[in-house]
Amino acid sequence: MIHVVFERRLERLAVFGPDGKLWHAIPAPREGGPAPYGPGFPIPPGHYRLSGRLEHDPATPEDGPGVVYVADLEPVLLARLIDAGRAKRRDGGIEIARLPGGVGGLAEYRRTGIVIRGGGASLASSVPPEDPLAPFQRLTPTDGGVRAHNADLARLLMILGPELDRAETVVFTVLGEPPPLRA
Repeated sequence: MIHVVFERRLERLAVFGPDGKLWHAIPAPREGGPAPYGPGFPIPPGHYRLSGRLEHDPATPEDGPGVVYVADLEPVLLARLIDAGRAKRRDGGIEIARLPGGVGGLAEYRRTGIVIRGGGASLASSVPPEDPLAPFQRLTPTDGGVRAHNADLARLLMILGPELDRAETVVFTVLGEPPPLRA
């Protein structure tokens, strides 16, 4: 199992290998706005899965070099993780890699999935205009997903691509509540 952890407090997305060792970490800013967690709002804390990827050639202003899809962790996959000793039921929730949390929650909030993406199309119309395709573009809010620098997302796609192509289990854990809206 590969484990990707979005730590809101640290504003970091970290990738851990099957042995639990850190493979890669990138900046990932806090999203703006508290719950509710429906469309246009942050993803609820909990455990999910990375369900695939799409690489753009050429990169797009909306996504940069591509996207990594996030979906709910299905009961069948959760049962396999528990049977393999990778997850435990604890205190009404699930613990994966000693990180407690609920299971998914996208469907509960009328969402079918979210993405980890680069880009930031609004940068092109900012004053002064900025290039949404720059390697280290300013990170703008998303509609509930996670935005990364284009260069970091390209590296993440290289790291996770083979795992996702082989249909390996890649768990995505979101830690912490979103911050309050900034004034």
